[in-house]
Amino acid sequence: MADDHSLQPVTDQPYNAETPLSALSSKITPTDLFYVRNHFDVPLLDESDYRLKINGDISKPIELSLAQLKRFPEKSMIFSMECAGNGRSGMKPKIKGTPWNLGAISQANFSGTALRDVLAKVELPEGVSEILFTGGDRGKVHSGETENYARSLPVEIAYHPDTMLVWEMNGEELAPSHGYPLRLIVPGWYGMASVKWLSEITPISEPFQG
Repeated sequence: MADDHSLQPVTDQPYNAETPLSALSSKITPTDLFYVRNHFDVPLLDESDYRLKINGDISKPIELSLAQLKRFPEKSMIFSMECAGNGRSGMKPKIKGTPWNLGAISQANFSGTALRDVLAKVELPEGVSEILFTGGDRGKVHSGETENYARSLPVEIAYHPDTMLVWEMNGEELAPSHGYPLRLIVPGWYGMASVKWLSEITPISEPFQG
């Protein structure tokens, strides 16, 4: 019988686990019950030497420590996050992918700063159509090569006031499994867009094909 007071493991390698349905009756999902979606192993990062790089074809690339990021205007937002594969195990015919039941969804109070305030520190070149976000997690992809997890957003979504860089979840620093020390949060988009362990932000002029 499933334990209604703990995460429900779905895969071991990488570790993925879903929220027990009983926990979804609360407005805020407790952090230890918030579903976990990993594509690769959790990277071991240290706040003391962490730097967020904003680079690419820009005139003045910058690097920001977590302490510097915390000097930007702070905001908090209750945000629902759902995996695009939520409910996949019940689909007929069966399809490939992590076999989620219905617990790949949770809601938490995230705190950080608006991404657009940070992007205002750099001048985007003409022709930028997307912003690419690269995480600190790495692993083998279908081609057999080892790559970091990365997703892109249209510029207008990256500059939306509710798109955030966050360092706290439910009043505490991010847990390693939820992106410590910094992650992206993108309301209205599936969880795959909310890149964890964020390491680089890169403006690009062509659609990202990763």
